[in-house]
Amino acid sequence: MKELTAPFFEIGPKNFLRRAELEALAHAAGRAGSEFDVAVVLTVPVAMVAPIAVLRTGVLVFAQGMDADLPGDSVGRVTAEALVDAGAAGVMLNHDSNPLDNNSLALTVRRAKSVELQTIVCAGTETDATRYTALGPTAVLFEPPELIGTSADSVRAWIPGATAAMREVHPGVLAMHAGGVASPSIARAIMAAGADGTGSTSGVLTADDPLAAARLFIAAARAGWDHARTGAAAPANH
Repeated sequence: MKELTAPFFEIGPKNFLRRAELEALAHAAGRAGSEFDVAVVLTVPVAMVAPIAVLRTGVLVFAQGMDADLPGDSVGRVTAEALVDAGAAGVMLNHDSNPLDNNSLALTVRRAKSVELQTIVCAGTETDATRYTALGPTAVLFEPPELIGTSADSVRAWIPGATAAMREVHPGVLAMHAGGVASPSIARAIMAAGADGTGSTSGVLTADDPLAAARLFIAAARAGWDHARTGAAAPANH
C-alpha cells in the first residue's frame, strides 16, 4: 500500500460530487501530485471508495469515516476490513461534521492500525491535537472549527508551536493544518510555516475550474514545503 508522506495535500469533497466528477478530480489531482512530488489524499464517501480506488490515479483514496466494529452480524456499519477490501488507503476520523467520543476514536484508530489502514484524525484545538497524536495515527489534522468554510487569509501563528508540541508527543505522526484554505497562497503559507500537509474543499470545488484549481493548490503545497526547508522563494503557481 502506498504510504502517506510529507509533503501532502488533501481534498475532501464531502458529498458535493457525483461519481464522474470525483473520477475527473482524482485523475487531475493524481497528475498534479506526480508532477510536483506531493502525496495527494482524496477523501471520498464510503460508497465511492472502490470506484475511485480502482482507477489507480495516484491519489491516496481515504474514506470519510468508519466504525470500530469487527466483522460479524452488524448491519449498516463500515468495518476496517471492508475499507481495505474496497481499496481504501486510509480513513479520516473525527471530522467536525462526524465527531467521535474519545474512547470510540481510540478504538477506531486501533482497529484501522490492525489492518494497516492509514488514518487522519481531526482535532479542533491544540490540546486535542497533541492528545490525538499520542494515539499514533498516520496524521493529525489541526483545524480550528471557526476557520472551516471561511477564507482565513490571516497568519496562523500557532502552526509552529502546535507542530512542535505534536512532534514531542510522537515524532512519527504527520502534522496537518487546514481550515479556511480558500486559496493556493494560504496553502503555501501553511506549508511554509512547517506543516507536513494541508488541504482544501471549498477552495478547490468552488473554483471556476476545480481541476485546474487542484493543480494550483498542490503546486502551492510543494512550494511552501520547499520554502520551509530551503528558504527559496518558489512561486505558489508553477
